[in-house]
Amino acid sequence: MVDPSNEACPDFASEFFQPIREALLPTMENEQQVLDNLIQMWTVEHNQRVDLWNTDQREAAMLTAAAEEARLDREREAQRLLEVEVKKERLEVEKKKPKISDFDDDVEVGDVITPRPSQYVILKLKNFEFVELWYFSPQGCKDAAKTSTSTMEDTFGISKVDNILTMRPVAALRQSRNVINDCDLPISDFFRVKNSFLVHIERASWPKKHINALAEFFWHLENHPIRNR
Repeated sequence: MVDPSNEACPDFASEFFQPIREALLPTMENEQQVLDNLIQMWTVEHNQRVDLWNTDQREAAMLTAAAEEARLDREREAQRLLEVEVKKERLEVEKKKPKISDFDDDVEVGDVITPRPSQYVILKLKNFEFVELWYFSPQGCKDAAKTSTSTMEDTFGISKVDNILTMRPVAALRQSRNVINDCDLPISDFFRVKNSFLVHIERASWPKKHINALAEFFWHLENHPIRNR
């Protein structure tokens, strides 16, 4: 389809259109009215075609932009995967290098034992799996402490990690019978335990990007306008 914007109105007063003028003249007052009606009808039809052309051009531009954005997304994703693979290979090389244990000479030994969640929770975090926030509450840590001193600590079970069967304490494989789902956790406890959760996922070597995203998520929840009503 050609852009109709630059089309010129035909010369309806020319000899070429005389048969049309003669056919319309009986229904009009004079020949000038015939010409005015012909020009008006052409103008209406012309404007409709111009509007249709412009609409088609906008839609085509949007489709082109969407296709280009999709192409850029694919390129960015391919680049991201490449960077992840390169980073993974670099880490593997670093792991194979002999290392001497490091220590932080600025760290002091505290005089308070910080409550810790159970081995079950720690293992979940190291595997980047979901775990209920209750485990990071004082009640959850107390429950973990009781479990660690029970006979379950001397009982082992078989787990599969990276297609390798390993022996682990049952306490590290079984969730607590007292666990509370996040949706049932009191809102005050929810906001109190999220700090402990963020600390432990950092210790479990979660990516900084994920930790920051979760911290921002909790911040928006805690500062949502609905909490001030």
